[in-house]
Amino acid sequence: MSDNRVSYLERFLGGVDKVETGRPGGISDDRWLVAYYRPEYAPVLLRYLSYGNENVRAETLMLLTDVREPAAADAVRRMSSSDTEKVRGACIGYLNTVSDAEDRVPSLMDSLKHSRGEEFSKAASLMGAFGRKEDIDELRRIYGQVRGEMRKELFTALERIIGRYPELGPKRDLLLSVPVSSDEDAYDRFITVSIEYLDKRYRENVSSQNKIDAKTAGNVSAALKKMRTRIYNESDNLQFYGAEETERTSKLTELIKWASEDLASKTIIQSGPGHLCPRCGGQMILYHGLWSCPEC
Repeated sequence: MSDNRVSYLERFLGGVDKVETGRPGGISDDRWLVAYYRPEYAPVLLRYLSYGNENVRAETLMLLTDVREPAAADAVRRMSSSDTEKVRGACIGYLNTVSDAEDRVPSLMDSLKHSRGEEFSKAASLMGAFGRKEDIDELRRIYGQVRGEMRKELFTALERIIGRYPELGPKRDLLLSVPVSSDEDAYDRFITVSIEYLDKRYRENVSSQNKIDAKTAGNVSAALKKMRTRIYNESDNLQFYGAEETERTSKLTELIKWASEDLASKTIIQSGPGHLCPRCGGQMILYHGLWSCPEC
């Protein structure tokens, strides 16, 4: 957990303690919690929407309203009809604010598609605050069409949206990668080179070994990541390519899965003098995440 997240959580928990001991505003009146809020903190705050103290639930909702956090919308809609009167009042305030934000998403998306300069920057910043996971695909299409500072601003917006949804964590690198324009010849060359790399070079030189050095493992891991990313970013383009490319993509996907599982089964030997056994001086190996000496 990052230092910033720890500091934020400590401050928030301090506010919870204040509210529980009868000091209203311990959460909702703390402007520091608003100023230093980040979307990736949402999963922690959302847990307190089911907290046993109604005042804590209500003030957590007020904080989520002030930072215009859309990730709480589904939970708040349920609470608005089942929670206490005090909490239901906070739900109304939140839903009115978030509904207004959701209404702004189409116009913000239009600005990102057609504007430049300050208007684009403002729209990207607001989209980072209001965007939902269902907006990511459309944002990524724009992301792939712009360059320079505009791409950096959309990267930040996407990063903020992704941070609100823990379930998107495993796909974070893919979602933040840049989509590619359709080019069947270039993609065909990529498929050919990748299949040859895995089905021939990896199968002959790596798969047959039980132990491989760390440099080889790193190179293969990097290559597999690059292949996964390219396939992900070509997914929308396959409709424009021939049926053969779809079939070859499926073949490469299976090879990537096989090679990933095979690589994970290897014993990794650290090359160089950095991991010598202090007892016998022999080369240590990385086995199931722990350095050990096969001689001792």
